[in-house]
Amino acid sequence: MCYTCGCKMPYEDHGDPRNIVEQALVNAGKTKEIKNAGRVKAKENMFELIREQQRRGELEEPRANYAEETTKKG
Repeated sequence: MCYTCGCKMPYEDHGDPRNIVEQALVNAGKTKEIKNAGRVKAKENMFELIREQQRRGELEEPRANYAEETTKKG
């Protein structure tokens, strides 16, 4: 859906490069930060963070770091 607007067309940016499309996730999957793990891992990581923000009621104003608490637990 351009992952932004809800149209459910993952490759369509509607002429606006600010819309998140599948290629952005393909590119994110090639970064050294996730050790070139691929788009599926990039999507899973994004989904996990958004779920955490939603669970905490922080979608509108997310905190800068959600890793601190995860690190303390582990």
